Amino acid sequence: MILNNDKSHAISTLGWVDKGFLWQYSLGQASPRCFAISDAKYLILHAGEDDLFAVVHHWEGSRLEITAHPYSNPQQTLSRLSLQRVIPHLSSKVELSCEGDIHVWERLPAAYTGYAFGDYQLIMPHAGLEQEVQTFAWFDDSYDKGYQGIVGVMEIPGSPLLIISIQRDSHPVLYDPVTQTAVRKLNLADRRGNPLFQGRPTAHELWATDYDAIVKLDAKSLDVKASKLLQQATSGTGQFIGEFCLDPSQSRCLVARPYSSDILILDANSLVETSRIKLGRQPLDLAMMADGTIIARDWKTGDFLFHRLRP
Repeated sequence: MILNNDKSHAISTLGWVDKGFLWQYSLGQASPRCFAISDAKYLILHAGEDDLFAVVHHWEGSRLEITAHPYSNPQQTLSRLSLQRVIPHLSSKVELSCEGDIHVWERLPAAYTGYAFGDYQLIMPHAGLEQEVQTFAWFDDSYDKGYQGIVGVMEIPGSPLLIISIQRDSHPVLYDPVTQTAVRKLNLADRRGNPLFQGRPTAHELWATDYDAIVKLDAKSLDVKASKLLQQATSGTGQFIGEFCLDPSQSRCLVARPYSSDILILDANSLVETSRIKLGRQPLDLAMMADGTIIARDWKTGDFLFHRLRP
């Protein structure tokens, strides 16, 4: 789930439930609203600046598009990027075409990933590079491609380098899009999760999930500062955690736990648990609004779950 800058609008999509639909919840709104924006198999969200966010549309390899939208009106498409083969069905070379206002991409993330035309693509619409679309030469047969895929990209503030997350792998790759090379592999908590990254600028940190653990990294060195196991295994079988978010002050971290039907609240400095919210169901997607309202979505059904957190 993503929020606009003042945390008054939240946008959510769970691919296995929502397909090409988005949900929007705004402060003061009686209930969430749902919008169809695509016939894609599933969507991935990326928060931008001001009132903008981007959506990556996945068609399981046959197409890949990225669209720009305002939080206040998610149905409105401001611009569309489309990947196309230079010579359809023959060439492996892929190019990017744009419709609409190209300038909106300057206020949106600089890098996106997705699978199209038989390979994982890195799309950089305003990076100023000669190649706006790249593939990853390092993602070779050393990975089990029937079991693993590239699941995300994280920009590093103040650096041209990117962090590329790999499915079921605790070693995201630090990637240089200028030289198109892997700089090094990072080490998380060795839990073989699907790392999701988020910044904590007030402490100069990057945070990541690693299956059943949360990990804090120094934003400059990318070395692990601390990690904590947050979901115990049952009968020897591991159980993953859901999304996490920081409160507006970045002093607390909220973590959804679908297998425990709750949300953990951690002190962001020490990772000590300070409280937990028993929501019921299986909360997976998660966000905290400006007024302290916590929004979660149930893993299996996509139903919305709400809780008002006291200051």
